[in-house]
Amino acid sequence: MDVETMINNIDIATNGELEESKKRLAMMPEQVESSQPIDLYQNTTIDIREDGQKSYPKGASAAVNMSTAAVIDGVGSEGLAKAYHRAEDDVDALKEKGDTKRAEIRRKQYMQEDFLPAVEIVVNSTSPDEVLNSKQALQELDKYVLLEGAGKGYTASYIRQAYGSQLGQQEGRSEPSVRSEVMRINAMLDEGQIREAVGIANKLKHKIDNGQAMADDIDYELIGRVVSFYK
Repeated sequence: MDVETMINNIDIATNGELEESKKRLAMMPEQVESSQPIDLYQNTTIDIREDGQKSYPKGASAAVNMSTAAVIDGVGSEGLAKAYHRAEDDVDALKEKGDTKRAEIRRKQYMQEDFLPAVEIVVNSTSPDEVLNSKQALQELDKYVLLEGAGKGYTASYIRQAYGSQLGQQEGRSEPSVRSEVMRINAMLDEGQIREAVGIANKLKHKIDNGQAMADDIDYELIGRVVSFYK
């Protein structure tokens, strides 16, 4: 799939232009009703089995936000923020002249030559799973999506389409700070300091779930058990 086709596909999904699919479904109510329960069960079973064979990291490393900040601000070259504002000004100027065709060409040029390469730098310097886990990185990158409508969710949609085959291929690993906090939680539990241990576990789980830290499966499970068991 070429980049322009991918951009168009994401644009359509982002703006909710699914009317054609709805019309097709409306024309086949009996077929959908009779086949959907079986297909849904079979497809769900397959998805669960395949997903169970994959390995996803819990959270994201600090490198994700560092890389995101670097491509936005620019390190040794123009950053994404400046490229975005220049392209936005160009698009607005063309629209004021009534040249909507060239405005759309300029918008797509920015997306292909500036935005998507910036996202790819972040992904390739870390991993697609980690970037998808990082709410902060996704929110920051979405600010520089140049669309007719809102760009919220665009970055995540692009990563899922472009790197779908690479998702679920990375084992999580606990960062030193996470390992230190897990050891601290264990020590507090041994000493009967339950409330303090739960407080630390809650904060740590929140950081991991928001992509501000990364943990392996064992540490994440322990943190989750402390949070849920002592609620």
